Amino acid sequence: MRMWTNWSGCQTSDAAVVAPTSLDQLKAQLSGAHGVLRPVGAGHSFAPLAVEGDQILQLDRFEKPTVIGLESGRARVNANARLHELSAALGSKGQAFRNLGDINVQSLAGAMSTATHGTGLTLPCIAAEMTGAQLLSASGELIEVSAEDLPGVQVSLGLLGILLEIELNTVPAFNLRRRVGVRSLETLLEQMHDNWAAHRCYEFFLLPHSGKGVQISHDVTEAAPGKPPLDLDALGLQVMRLASALRHLHPKIQRGVLALMLKLQGEEDFTGESWRVLSSTRAMLFNEMEYHLPPDTAEGVLREITALTETRHPDVWFPIEVRQTAGDTAWLSPFQHGPRVSVAVHMHGGQDYTGFFRDCEAIFRTAGGRPHWGKMHSLKRRDLEELYPDLGKFDALRARLDPKDRFLSPAMAKVFRP
Repeated sequence: MRMWTNWSGCQTSDAAVVAPTSLDQLKAQLSGAHGVLRPVGAGHSFAPLAVEGDQILQLDRFEKPTVIGLESGRARVNANARLHELSAALGSKGQAFRNLGDINVQSLAGAMSTATHGTGLTLPCIAAEMTGAQLLSASGELIEVSAEDLPGVQVSLGLLGILLEIELNTVPAFNLRRRVGVRSLETLLEQMHDNWAAHRCYEFFLLPHSGKGVQISHDVTEAAPGKPPLDLDALGLQVMRLASALRHLHPKIQRGVLALMLKLQGEEDFTGESWRVLSSTRAMLFNEMEYHLPPDTAEGVLREITALTETRHPDVWFPIEVRQTAGDTAWLSPFQHGPRVSVAVHMHGGQDYTGFFRDCEAIFRTAGGRPHWGKMHSLKRRDLEELYPDLGKFDALRARLDPKDRFLSPAMAKVFRP
């Protein structure tokens, strides 16, 4: 038994942590355990998905091949393997994920269950690529998910059972050309929709108190991979943290330091394997809230969030991330009947985020936003009923697969219990 904590440390649990390595061990755990069980992946969610249960099931030691089967355009894989492990394994067979987010250490099951996403006007979230799955129900029954139930399983927050295998769409392995550059706030806001239309993948980060941001585009290329540039993200965050501390001497000092940093940033242009180029390492701890917005509301929301940061929350210095994702049909997907523009706000792991996130969430909610399931939000059952027209279908599926609420923790019940 040991204390479980998520990546940032904002969620902890003293529930017993068990790590079965085989199907027999997992079935025995289900039949012998009492109370609520919560499956976890890599712990990269900020929402209370794993806490307030009686046992935590950690499945990263589960003995199963990374890639179980492969055919043209489709793969069957270990649901609890990490995205970077799957990417390397698929790449060795000439296949790849269609798209990935900017972090690839999550488990595939965790990423899909929370609708984790990358960016791209025509590219859906990772969960939308699920074409089939095998899960273990609360009663210990091994189930091959039917086509009728698939939209409920694609984004399910670990409430329906334990995902063991996932079948998903793949594409032939490809290289991406990554270009990075500094632009003014006004340029980024005025050109964002044009840039999403022009590039396969496009995103940008607004840097508080600087009047500028950094844009990143990725486009398919036949060019061979080159030597990647130095990863200066961690250094840039340290400079922004220092600049924020200097703000207490005078706000102009912060702006001056940020201006110098951005002047030294320069333009970046290199080519690499898609999965290596899309994802980055995140060493500095932070907490995060992200909402997915109707595209026509994004500019106004970003202007409000920027003003909020610079006036009421001047100690916020972490970049604001902006992406776009295509729509899908999963019952609990934030991108159901999309597309949606995603706006993510962050605070350093050592800062109190409650006031800033509360004020941001009010802006997001007014604009019709839906929260990222793996990130912080305050939604309750009544809120979901307004946002998700197929919530009743999910309720019925959950009642069928988990009639005794073995996977429904008190934290999850506040959100999902009718």
